[in-house]
Amino acid sequence: MINTPTYRIELRLNGTLIGDVREIAEGLTWRKCRTAYGVDEINFTLNDKLFAEWCEQRNTTISQMLKPYALDARIVRNGEAIIGGYLATMPAYEPQNDSADLKLRFDGYLNLLQGVYIRPTATQTANLDTMIRGWITDAETRATNAGKGFGITYQQGDTLASVQETFDNYKSVKEAIVDRSDNIEGAGQFDLIFNPDRSYYIAKNLGREITAWNLYYPAHLGGQGITNISASEVQGFASHIIALGAGETSSDPNKSTVIVSESTDSTAVAEYGYVENLTQYSSISVQTSLDQKCATNLANATNVKWEPQVTLIGRQTPPSPTADYGLWIGDRINIINKADPTGQTSGRFRINTLEVAVSGTNAETITPEVERI
Repeated sequence: MINTPTYRIELRLNGTLIGDVREIAEGLTWRKCRTAYGVDEINFTLNDKLFAEWCEQRNTTISQMLKPYALDARIVRNGEAIIGGYLATMPAYEPQNDSADLKLRFDGYLNLLQGVYIRPTATQTANLDTMIRGWITDAETRATNAGKGFGITYQQGDTLASVQETFDNYKSVKEAIVDRSDNIEGAGQFDLIFNPDRSYYIAKNLGREITAWNLYYPAHLGGQGITNISASEVQGFASHIIALGAGETSSDPNKSTVIVSESTDSTAVAEYGYVENLTQYSSISVQTSLDQKCATNLANATNVKWEPQVTLIGRQTPPSPTADYGLWIGDRINIINKADPTGQTSGRFRINTLEVAVSGTNAETITPEVERI
């Protein structure tokens, strides 16, 4: 028999553990994401009176606890810390008779780097992982020098290819990382993953190749069952991409300074048709960087097959990087939908995000976002 998981929601203020707030938290949801597909997030609601009592028992107050950026939440599932985040905003105050609900949102630590900017720089050449570590180290140093560091540390990670980078404008460290994480050319695709303790690592091939078991709809003996499956309308097809970079466009070629990259997928043209799509990247001033973006956009725009949206139950398919028959971001898994005569919702897919809703009894409903591979 598979047991219902245990959950803790550990609150830390300025790095110091205050306690577990799970018993009074309602509406717990959490989401873990690959770098190009969003930012980790934890959400739950606290009743202000119950929270005040919880704080008093720990010699603190609500006002002392509700400190955006200073308060962290860490989700511990079956004794394993799986996701962490910082209080992103002062929660809204919503009175309900003689008390109020406080809806807390904790963002993943990658969002801390949204508020630190890379200054305009001349062209640099280095391994991309070295550049990224340098950007983050500089952000940490600047925060420390200002009076309070982020506490971000690096774990051993993969080495990425050498690239050239030029910044003509200010760009946030987060934006610079995310922009480069999904390029199919250049340094290639990668993920920068934050652990619950604010450490991070860089992975070129995040996740596991799962072949010993499959996800089935309807439920099938010898595989994990899918409770619901659907697919949204597929839009945005293009077989030719025009990408514009930095500079000004003009009908006079002597006055036009914009850099341009164009790419066509002849196979997609033959199978579907010729459709152009125009994109603008005013912050990109290096031709090779724009070419990489153009190639990535073309690969995405020519995918017109359904990406299935599935719902799983945690007792059968745990949201965990270590549990038996569990799934985690980056994992590759076979989905077999016997009810789909087209076969398009079956195939091999990669997990890009995991969104988990946890009931009051810790029952989990899991909605992964998948991508065909």
